[in-house]
Amino acid sequence: MDKKKFGKTFIVILTFALLFFGAANAGAYAVNTLFFPAQEFGENTYIGTTDVSNMALADAKSLFAGQVEAWRETAELQVTYQDATANYPIDNAEILLDETISQAQSGIQNNFVYHLPPETTVAFLAEQFPVAAFTEADIATIIAKLEQGLAAGQIQTHVTISDDTLQLEKQVVADVSFPNQLKSIGSAEVVSALQAVEIPAGAQFSFLEFINGLNLNEVTDAELTEIASAIYTTVLKTNFSVDERSIGNAAPELVPVGQEAAVNRALGIDFVFTNPNASSFKLTVAIEGESLVVSLSGYPLVYTYAVQTGSEEKVKPRLIKQYSAFVSTGKEIEEEGAEGVRVEVLRSVLADGQELEIEPISTDFYPPVHRVEVYPLAIAESAESPTTATVPQPGEFVDANGDGVHDAVASAPAVPVQGEAGFIDEDGDGIHDGNADEQPAESATDAPAGGTAIEEEAEEPVYDKAGNLISP
Repeated sequence: MDKKKFGKTFIVILTFALLFFGAANAGAYAVNTLFFPAQEFGENTYIGTTDVSNMALADAKSLFAGQVEAWRETAELQVTYQDATANYPIDNAEILLDETISQAQSGIQNNFVYHLPPETTVAFLAEQFPVAAFTEADIATIIAKLEQGLAAGQIQTHVTISDDTLQLEKQVVADVSFPNQLKSIGSAEVVSALQAVEIPAGAQFSFLEFINGLNLNEVTDAELTEIASAIYTTVLKTNFSVDERSIGNAAPELVPVGQEAAVNRALGIDFVFTNPNASSFKLTVAIEGESLVVSLSGYPLVYTYAVQTGSEEKVKPRLIKQYSAFVSTGKEIEEEGAEGVRVEVLRSVLADGQELEIEPISTDFYPPVHRVEVYPLAIAESAESPTTATVPQPGEFVDANGDGVHDAVASAPAVPVQGEAGFIDEDGDGIHDGNADEQPAESATDAPAGGTAIEEEAEEPVYDKAGNLISP
């Protein structure tokens, strides 16, 4: 009996224990289900480029946690300051998964939350862009831009940090000085208007459009060319791009060969350049003593730019001979002629004095001016003249028509032979028969019946000055 009682008692206790623990677990499940349901994202929810629709928050966190290392191995963050670009050490970037998951909202595109250590960013900026003295405020702004750029979760991210929000001090990045040959009032007005012109980030500057907005009284295209050429040479010493530039027909006298930027208002010949940087620059043109000085000011550039002009290749002029009735003897020089010149212009990119790249800019060619000599007309012999004029010897001068010029006697016309043009042989004797015009004139006429022949004197032949027979 004791064993039976013990067995029953044990069964009762076990049953109550199972009921107790079951009720407890069921209650906890019910409470969690009814009052604290598991959180999950709704439809059309993305974090970065990953679809997390209908996924529990914990599952989403676990998913991204397994992808962090793979992202570090393939991701790339490119940072651009002015004219230089460098890769940020992405290994030090930290993805804040808890903040990313908690801030994500269902039904929209969400970003990751990143943290970049300030000390890593400071070291990176000092190493890659040493020309810029960033302030603490600048560094904080740059970190925020980099973190925002990474937020989309792309494999490759590019961020430009050198916009006008930085507190960097602007300085002269390029300047040039040309001899001042400007004389007119209009040129002085152009220089005055160009004393402080802002070139916005990514903006294009047209020299013609600028001066067309001025009320110029008097200025020549040559003076405008001198000003534009000085600006052009300054632009070549930066990373600015030249969009439109021309040269004149002849090598310039006031501007070095290879540095000319011709301007012609009537033909619409312009000089145009673009500021490719993310920050603005200031163009300044001024006359300082006997010099025309041009400068560009802005945030310092990382690289140094130098203009290289190759050796001038001379092009010899040709000789052109002309003939004129207005020149009687010798020759006249209508154009002395001048050599042409060809020169190649390059732009080299330097870092710490070391040449990194050479960029071809242009090949300027000024054609030679050919030499022109004018000679008298040559006396051409008539190809159809049957006679050749001869110089009379003493006592042989004949002047029948009284014009003071020797009347040459025509030679007998040439008789064609068999096989030549004009040969006639009607009687078949192999001798040219000639024609009525070639028969000699009779020296007398038949006498009338019952009388004697009366001789008639043959007429004297008449010739022109060239010795040609003139028909009576």
